[in-house]
Amino acid sequence: MDKAKTNFLIIIAVLVILCVVLAGYAAGLNSQLGAEKIKVMQLNDQIAGLNAKANDLQTQLASLTVQANDQTNLAVSLQKSLNAANAELASLKTEYVDLESKLKAQVSAEILQPAASEAVPANQ
Repeated sequence: MDKAKTNFLIIIAVLVILCVVLAGYAAGLNSQLGAEKIKVMQLNDQIAGLNAKANDLQTQLASLTVQANDQTNLAVSLQKSLNAANAELASLKTEYVDLESKLKAQVSAEILQPAASEAVPANQ
């Protein structure tokens, strides 16, 4: 019976040592798990920061797109106005040439008429 008690005590001692070792291993794993949780939280914070920056960039891009569209529309409008002004200028140049021709013709006619008028009294 002494041998049975000794074997029993040895088995209990081995189980106690095994439990202590397993408890230590569990504590180490728990510590590693806590460190990994902290790393995950830090990465989540970084991801949230990058998402915020991405949203800001999207907003800026949308704003720049609107500005570019506005400037394109303004350029098109200015081009149309310039084309209209050029067409009007061409029309005015044509009218100027026509008026100048008419004026020259009228001046020539007026110069010839007084000479003809003066010639008539001289004949009298």
